[in-house]
Amino acid sequence: MAHEGSVEALVQELKVSREELRRQAVGPPPSALSTRPANDEWSIIEVLTHLIDVDEHWLTQALAIRDDSEHTFVHFDDERWKREHPDVRQQQIEDIERELTNSHTRVIDSISRMTEDELVRQGKHPRGIPYAVRDVFSRYPAHDRNHTEQIKSIRSRLGL
Repeated sequence: MAHEGSVEALVQELKVSREELRRQAVGPPPSALSTRPANDEWSIIEVLTHLIDVDEHWLTQALAIRDDSEHTFVHFDDERWKREHPDVRQQQIEDIERELTNSHTRVIDSISRMTEDELVRQGKHPRGIPYAVRDVFSRYPAHDRNHTEQIKSIRSRLGL
């Protein structure tokens, strides 16, 4: 049994939150996956593609903190991401699902190889407070849960 706060517990939490998110994204036809409930909102495909880039960004930040106690965590810029990905809804869901699996696997593998000492190493948060590697990885489940609710809402509003 994994102890709360352990590497194993963190890995398990990440796996569970991502699996729940993926369950919500399965089922609708590809055309529905790229449909936005409103012009200024995201489609399911946009949510999933965003997760790939967030996985990679936060992993890079966690590794930077692990390797340099002077590193200041850099938040993911959602607005910039939207500007840089205007055609994401044309991507094939199979490609997105494969990339999402790969990005999440890299996160899980990285955490699994870390020691407890590495997880507690601290860098800096932009607010000037200490920010540990574990703090970065702890962002993932809450982020997944937030987007799980977003996908549920999208599905409901599209009648899926």
